Amino acid sequence: MEIIDWRDASQNQPTAIALGFFDGIHLGHRHLMEEMIRMAGDNGWKSCVLTFKQHPLTKVFPKYAPKLITSNEEKLRILQEMGIDQVVFMEFTDEVMNLEPRDFVKKILVDRLKAKGIVVGFNYNFGKKGTGNSKMLESWSKELGYDVKVVDPIVDKEGQVVSSTFIRNLIVNGKVDRVAKYLGRDFSVLGKVIRGKGLGRQFHIPTANIKIAENHILPDAGVYYTTIEVEGEMYHGLTNVGHNPTFENHPFSIETFIYDFDRDIYGNTVQLFFHKKIRKERKFDSVDALIAQIQSDIAMIREKYVKGRSIR
Repeated sequence: MEIIDWRDASQNQPTAIALGFFDGIHLGHRHLMEEMIRMAGDNGWKSCVLTFKQHPLTKVFPKYAPKLITSNEEKLRILQEMGIDQVVFMEFTDEVMNLEPRDFVKKILVDRLKAKGIVVGFNYNFGKKGTGNSKMLESWSKELGYDVKVVDPIVDKEGQVVSSTFIRNLIVNGKVDRVAKYLGRDFSVLGKVIRGKGLGRQFHIPTANIKIAENHILPDAGVYYTTIEVEGEMYHGLTNVGHNPTFENHPFSIETFIYDFDRDIYGNTVQLFFHKKIRKERKFDSVDALIAQIQSDIAMIREKYVKGRSIR
C-alpha cells in the first residue's frame, strides 16, 4: 500500500477515491470503502483513500475536536488489511481550509490524484467552511469527468445509525462490550509501557502502566476485562483506568495486570483491547481493602474469561 502526501501526488493511473476522516473505520466506513474498491476493480483504477492526518476541528474549533477512536498508525494497518492501493494523507493547513469546494475537487482530486470515481457518505462536507456537499460533487461530475457514488448510512435493527460519534459515546460510558457490533472489532488503544509508582509490584500485583496519545479516547474510569498484545503474543488482562482514588494525588493511569506473564516490557509498544467493564472505580477505606478487591477481581476474571480460553 502506498502512502502519499497530497502535495507530492503525481500519477498517471486513474483512481477511485473514498473521501472522509474515517475515525474508527467502523462498519459504515468499511461499506463506503468497499463500494470504492468495487468501483476501482470494475474499471481497472487504483483504489485510494484521502483523509486528514488530524481531525479538522483541531484547527477550526480545537475545544470541540473529538478524542479519536483510532490513531493514524492503526488506521493505516486496517486500510492495508482491506487491500487499499493508496492512502493520501492531507494536513489541514490554512491553504486546504480555505480551498473553495470546486477548487478542492478540480485541483486536488481530478488534477493531482486523477480521480475518475469519487465515493462519499451521505453527509460528507468539504471545502471552505464545509460548504461543499455530495450534490455539488454530482453537479460537476460530467464536466470534470468522474463518477460519483453517495453511500447511505448503515442502520442496525433498532434504527441506530452507525457513526463515530455514537461509538465514542459508547466508549466514554464504559459500554465497551457493545462497540464491536458497530466497529467490527473490539475497541483498542496503542501505547507504550512506562514506569509508574511501582505500587502494584509492591503489593505483589505487578501491572503494566500504559501511556497513550492524549488525543485518543478512553473508556470511563473503572476496571475492565482486557486482552493485550505484547511482541505479537496475546494475553488476558485486568485493566484499571482512572486515578486510583484510594491513594492521594495518584496520577491518571491505565494499568494492566497481565495473566500468566512475568517479563520486563518497559519501553515496549503494546495494544490493549477492551472487552467488558467489571466495576466502577471507587475509593476504599484502606489499602488492604483495595488489594483484597483487586485480588477478587483477578480471580473472577480468571474464572469467567481466562480459564480454559487460549487467545494465542
